[in-house]
Order: sequence, then structure tokens, then C-alpha cells
Amino acid sequence: MSGRWGWLDGLRAVAVLLVLYAHLTRYVFTDLRAVTGEWLHAGTAGVMLFFLVSGYIIPASLERRGDLRAFWVSRALRLYPMYLVAIAAVVLLAGYRTGEPVTSAVAHATMLPFLLDVPLVTPVLWTLTYEMVFYLLVTALFTVRAHRASAAVAIGLAVLGVVTAPLSGPRAGLVWPAAVVLVIGLGLVVSGRAGPVKAGGLLIGGLVVTLIALGQDPAHRWDGLLILAVMFTGTAIYRADQGQVGWWQPALAGTVVAAGLLINWLAELVVFDALTPRYVTRCVLTLVTFGGAFAVGRLCRHRRTPQWLSWIGVVSYSVYLIHYVLIQIGHRVLLSGLPDPLVAGGYLTAVLGLAWLTHRYVEVPAQRIGRRKRASPPPERQDGPGESPSVKETAWHG
Repeated sequence: MSGRWGWLDGLRAVAVLLVLYAHLTRYVFTDLRAVTGEWLHAGTAGVMLFFLVSGYIIPASLERRGDLRAFWVSRALRLYPMYLVAIAAVVLLAGYRTGEPVTSAVAHATMLPFLLDVPLVTPVLWTLTYEMVFYLLVTALFTVRAHRASAAVAIGLAVLGVVTAPLSGPRAGLVWPAAVVLVIGLGLVVSGRAGPVKAGGLLIGGLVVTLIALGQDPAHRWDGLLILAVMFTGTAIYRADQGQVGWWQPALAGTVVAAGLLINWLAELVVFDALTPRYVTRCVLTLVTFGGAFAVGRLCRHRRTPQWLSWIGVVSYSVYLIHYVLIQIGHRVLLSGLPDPLVAGGYLTAVLGLAWLTHRYVEVPAQRIGRRKRASPPPERQDGPGESPSVKETAWHG
């Protein structure tokens, strides 16, 4: 992405580099991690920044045309090709095994496995589950014409996240019912007929609420709803940038969501008897890191993004998926005892090289198909108020 929206690529680059640092330093430069890890959750800061970026741009890509069918075709072509390549690589090369392969395949096909009590093929797929949940919620709100209430939704989710935390753990047996409801709901949504569209929106909205309430993995029982609140805060900022709402709305939403994150993170520390000044500071610094990065990126949006940073942002989806697949496949090399700079340099070269290849030969061809689909005349609009300006849709997240 370049020009007006290039700053979003810069933010994606910062986000994926934070995640790379968090995962790579488990194997090399561990002494550095021991120091920085006491003061910053780099991985958490990175994925939260991804979520803010998605929240900012994804609803705009839907409202630009008011065409739910085109939106979902575009999203599928944007996410699934590389998603499937990463899964295939782990299954074939890293020896992923499960006692219920069909159920696991169905869960991963929904892109909701993290909420369906199914072991992930690769751990980083958890963020794509929340990405999919966000798409479903945005769609549900769009079908009932409540999509402009982004700040109110963010505040509501944040308050609910604090009041209900910790949420319930995962429930077994949800995979097949969830898959059936999802297929039916999305089928109705993309039908283009007003009644079925609204019914489909309500159906997938109900599915999302059920999964969030009953399917939270223990790792995110404290902040699952707050992740979604972060994304809707990004949407509220976009609306203020476009003059659709006053700036007081995202300011209020951001304040409430930030407070909710801190409250729940600190409450989780209390549960684990780890409420120390250092860990409290780490929570604050993590929040400031991703929130501050987004604020700086937005303030610099009229400046040219450095080319190298923009490039990393463009291929960030491939980098995000590939970097952990390579860890799963080659973790023995990372632990081989070779000098840390040599291992890190070789690993990063492999990640960026493969990301360039997969972006060019997997992502770009699928995106071209998506653009051709979007270029065709849209069906009759389902909403009415989809008058947002054109946005180049390359956001993935995540």
C-alpha cells in the first residue's frame, strides 16, 4: 500500500517485527529477552497493533460498496490461500497429528479453531480466529444497520469484558454445530435478499456470542472480549478520521478499552500471585507500545513510509504465518548451539525470502481474482448507508 494509506503498511511492519522478536528470542538472544521480557510483552503489543489496524480498515472495505457478497469473497481470497499453504506445510513437514483429523479440518476451515477446542496446526492461528470473529460481528451489525455505532460497541465489549472475566473455558463438541450455523448464516448473508440477509446476520451474530461466551481458550479468558473492543476502537478512529462521528467517541472508547485491558491484565496477575511493580509496569508499557505506535503512525500518515518498512508491511501476512511454521519445522536448528547472530540472520533471511515468494505467487494472484470480483457491478445494496470513500483493501489483521 502506498500514498494515503501507506502508514498502515508501516504499522503492520512494526507489528510483525514485534511478534518475530517475541518468538525468535525464545531460541536466540535469550539474555536480551530475559531483560526486555520483564518490561514488555512484545508479542502481545504486536498482535494488538495488528488488531487496531484491522479495526481501522476492514469495516471501511465493506461499507465502500455496501456489498456483503463482494466483501466475503474478497476476505476469503485474501486470507485462505496463504492460510491453507501454512497449514499444509506444517502437516506435511512438521508432523502435525490429531486423533480427529476430519473434525480438526472442519474447525480450521471455519477459521475459528481457537474457540472450538481444537488443537491449532500452528499456534499463531489464534489471532485469525479473532479476526474472523470480528468480520462476523461487523457483518451482523451491518445487516441490522448498527455498524456506525463502533464506539458504543467498543465500550460495551470492554465493560462486558471486565464484568464477565474470566470467561468460560472451551467446550467440546461445538465444531460441527458451529460449522453448520456458519455456512447457513453466511449463505443467507450473501444471498442479496433483504430478509435472508438480516436473518443470516442475526444467526452469525448469535454464533459469535455463543463462541465468545463458551469457547474461550484459557490463554485469553481475561481479554477475549477486550481484543474485539480494541478492533472496534480502531473502527471508531476511522469514522472520526472520515468525519462520520465526533472525536469524542473514539477518545472515550479508547479510554474505556485501555482501562479495561489494564484492569483485566492486573486481575490476572492477582490470580497468579504476580502483582508486582515490575509486572504492573510491563502491562502499562505493553499498552503504551501498541497504542502509541498506532497514534504515531496516524500522525505521520501524510509522510512517506520508508520503503523497507512498507515492504515488510505488504508481506506481513506471509511473514506472520511463515515465521512460526519455520520454527516448528526447524526448531532443532535454532537450538543447534551455533552463534546467535548466525542463527538469527539465517532464520530472518529464510522468513523474508519465503514471505516474498508466497506473497508473489500465492497472495497476489488471489488478490487479483478478488479485485476482478470487486470490479464487477455489485448487486442491489443491502444496507443503504455504505457511502464511505474508496479504500485499497489489503488489510488482513492480523
